[in-house]
Amino acid sequence: MATGVPEDLLRRLTPQVLGALVRRYGHFDLAEDATQEALLAAATQWPEAGVPRDPKAWLVTVAARRLTDLLRAEQARRRREQTVAQWSVGAAVDDRERASDGDDTLVLLFLCCHDSLSPASQIALTLRAVGGLSAAEIARALLTSEPTITRRITRAKRTIEASGVPFALPAGHAGRLDAVLRVLYLIFNEGYASTAGTELLRVDLCEEAIRLTELLHALRPDDGELTGLLALMLLVHARTAPAPGRTGRRS
Repeated sequence: MATGVPEDLLRRLTPQVLGALVRRYGHFDLAEDATQEALLAAATQWPEAGVPRDPKAWLVTVAARRLTDLLRAEQARRRREQTVAQWSVGAAVDDRERASDGDDTLVLLFLCCHDSLSPASQIALTLRAVGGLSAAEIARALLTSEPTITRRITRAKRTIEASGVPFALPAGHAGRLDAVLRVLYLIFNEGYASTAGTELLRVDLCEEAIRLTELLHALRPDDGELTGLLALMLLVHARTAPAPGRTGRRS
């Protein structure tokens, strides 16, 4: 029986799929392209075939195959056949077994807040890669223009790729926590008071921000600022349950 594609599911899985690809293959920019193509494939195929039993594994598998194709093309252009062969071997691993190894979103969050990026670029890239916000939404949230945000994100991805930084949580999370907390707050704020669309409240964004903040709090339970942010999110979110007759839509 054909079913629709739950947009909230795709939005929630997008940073997890992107994180899995960046962890395994690097190449932030190409990994994002491959993730978007996997989402497009899901939007095309799932309405007829139904949502797969493990949607994350399905998306990672499709995205990994597409990324391998992109890497082959890129490396062929640069005449690095040996490197391509190594990537191809890595891609042969059964992604369905590895896709659910863990959630890489928190690592992706810290990667986007890398020390080599300016605070503005850290926030813009993380809102795009982790929060799933469009350039227009980020521009409104940061009170700047869409072309400026697009340039920041493009430069940030190139900087991270050129840095060769490993895909792992930084020791002690030093130097990045302030940016991470700002981004988590902005993701939650966009969900609580959406700057675009017909829905004033985007529960999926609120819950994703809370989930990531809870993961980070588990790593730093004694951090007062982090604890305060989590408490604020939970308090505000607890008060957003629609009252009878309230739709949460803009009039």
